[in-house]
Amino acid sequence: MELNDYKTVINMVERIKGYNILDYILIVDNGSTDSSYKILSNMYCNEKTIKVISSNKNGGYGFGNNFGIKYAFNKLNSKYIIVSNPDVLFKEKLIQELKRVIKREDAALVSGTQKINGSIVQQRAWKVPTPFQWAFDELKIGRLLGVGKKFYYPSSYYKKAISQVECVVGAMFMIDAEKFLTVGGYDEDMFLFCEETTIGYKLKKANYKSFLLNYEYYDHLHSATINKSIPSAIKRLRILHTSEKIFDKKYMKISFAESILIKLIFHLSILELKIKSILR
Repeated sequence: MELNDYKTVINMVERIKGYNILDYILIVDNGSTDSSYKILSNMYCNEKTIKVISSNKNGGYGFGNNFGIKYAFNKLNSKYIIVSNPDVLFKEKLIQELKRVIKREDAALVSGTQKINGSIVQQRAWKVPTPFQWAFDELKIGRLLGVGKKFYYPSSYYKKAISQVECVVGAMFMIDAEKFLTVGGYDEDMFLFCEETTIGYKLKKANYKSFLLNYEYYDHLHSATINKSIPSAIKRLRILHTSEKIFDKKYMKISFAESILIKLIFHLSILELKIKSILR
C-alpha cells in the first residue's frame, strides 16, 4: 500500500478478497504516519487469508515492496506473487493468465497491459535505455525528435498474444519470487520512481525473461496515491532525477563528464516544467 492511504487499500481488498486464485492478500503498511496500520489491522484481524504487516519506517516504494515480497516468500511460502499498487483494478482472469504464462515460459516477471481511463497506455513496455536516451526523453525537444522510439517498442510489437520485453509499467505484475529476490529485488537506494527500468535491467542481466500480455488488461487510477502524497510536479520530477542518477552511476557506470551533461539536461527539464506551470 502507499503511505497514509488506507481507504484506497480497503477498496482494493474488498474487490479482490473473493478471488479463489489468491491464497493470501498481504497488505504492507510502509511506515504510515497516520492511523492506517491500526485501522487495517483491526479491520482484517479475523481474516485468515488477509495479512497486514508494517515496515515500521517509510524507506521508499522499493523498500516497502521488498519487505512484503520477502515476507510472502519466507513466511507464506508464496512462489508467485502479485505486486500491485492499491489504485489498480484487475479481474481474477488476469491473475489466472499471468500465472499460466509465468509457469509456461519459466519467466521471472509477467504483466498485463495497463489502461488509464479506459485507454491503453502508449508506452506499455520498453527496452533498458541509455542514460542520455532516458534524460533527453524528458525534454520536449527530445520527444519531438523521437528519442523514445529508440527504446520504446513499436505498436506492431504488441500484435501477438504475448510479447517478451525488458521493462514493464510497475503498477501491477506477477513475479517468480525466487528469481526476483535472486537479483536483489527493488533497489532500495531509490526512494521512488525508476523501479521498472532498474528491475528490467537486473532481470535482463541475469538472463531472466519478462513478458507482457497484450490482450489482458488492468485499469490504473494513474498516480492517484503518489499525487496525494507528493502534490508538487516539480518535487516529483526532482525525485525522479535522483533515482535516475543512482541508476546511471550504479548500473550504467557513467563517467563524471557524462554525469555533468545529464545533470544539465535535468536542470533544463525542471526549467521547462516551471515555464509550463507559469503559462497555464
